[in-house]
Amino acid sequence: MKILMGSILNMDVDMNGVVITAKEQQSLLKLEKHQVSLITPYTYPRNTILFALLRWSSTSFMRTGRSIFTLLNLTIKGLILARQIYRKRGYYEVFHAHDVISAMVFLCLAKGSVITLLNAHFHMEPWDEFVAGGYIKQNDMSYHILKFLFCRTLNSRGLKFMPVSQRNSSLIDNMLLSKQNASVVLYPGIDSTLLNDTRLIDPPYLINVGRLDARKNQVWLIDILAELEKLGLICPLVLVGPEDSQEKIRVLERMNDLNIQSPVHFLGQRSSRETQGLIQSALLYIHASRSESFGRTLVEAMSTKTTVVACEYDAVHEILDDAAILKSVWTQTQTAAYLKALIEDQSMRRDLQKSQHEKYLQTFTGKQMISTYKHTIERIWRIS
Repeated sequence: MKILMGSILNMDVDMNGVVITAKEQQSLLKLEKHQVSLITPYTYPRNTILFALLRWSSTSFMRTGRSIFTLLNLTIKGLILARQIYRKRGYYEVFHAHDVISAMVFLCLAKGSVITLLNAHFHMEPWDEFVAGGYIKQNDMSYHILKFLFCRTLNSRGLKFMPVSQRNSSLIDNMLLSKQNASVVLYPGIDSTLLNDTRLIDPPYLINVGRLDARKNQVWLIDILAELEKLGLICPLVLVGPEDSQEKIRVLERMNDLNIQSPVHFLGQRSSRETQGLIQSALLYIHASRSESFGRTLVEAMSTKTTVVACEYDAVHEILDDAAILKSVWTQTQTAAYLKALIEDQSMRRDLQKSQHEKYLQTFTGKQMISTYKHTIERIWRIS
């Protein structure tokens, strides 16, 4: 297959699940001898007027906080993507978008038998994600324009969906006016690699991987450390991922307020190999976020045979058995008591780890992802 992937994110700077998934899909499909290209606004020549306008709209938003500059920035990104696609639009068989803006551009330029897919990574309605991120103000004119364009794109008859979870599939269904579009869940395909032996932190320790920000809820982990200390257990916590400076201040203030004695290591952004090594050496991987489109870091931990527990959110039930889910109705004291038992009982951890690794092998490998992808494309071609 000849596949063109598109995203509005900067693949060299942004580090999140969308970027990692897109790069991984490209790599795995290339190994299967498919021709795959990945374009973004940042793969466009930077000595152009359009790219200068892109930078200007971004800095103008950061200076003023006005939603109109976000809308302008997204428009310019769409134009840059269109410029890159236009001359090659007859070459590709599949357009694979990782966001609604890319899907909108692909739909405008798709000709003939080109299949247009949206690999949906939403953790809420996509227009509200821009509000939650602080890029658009709720209910101003830019918000309504963005919502109108996104709804129109999502309801296009030419768009086929590949949500990253069953929960995401249900979210998409609620946004569609009719159910004619194909929707097949494409779980991220994660292959564990040979890890390096560098010990950045000596075990035992607990670990959480992901951007340090309010949505990822790392401040809750500090509350749990305090509860564990009340139960007589001190265990280091390792936090890996890029950091929002204000959220780090909030976490540090919570540590000070609760007089936390357990060491907390802020390691910032690390390479994939370093991160995998840190996860593999951890006693327990703890996922704190209660709002996720899927939760690929859980599967990354499962692939390294590290025991995983997670706060309860919709898609987590697709990944973990009930015994590994920290129930939303539990108090922090109840959660800490369960974690203490798990930390101190090696047999209990081993049983969880074994079942989790088996689930990973059955559902979340790169081989499984490629198989689902190919079968979905073949099915769409047959229907078409």
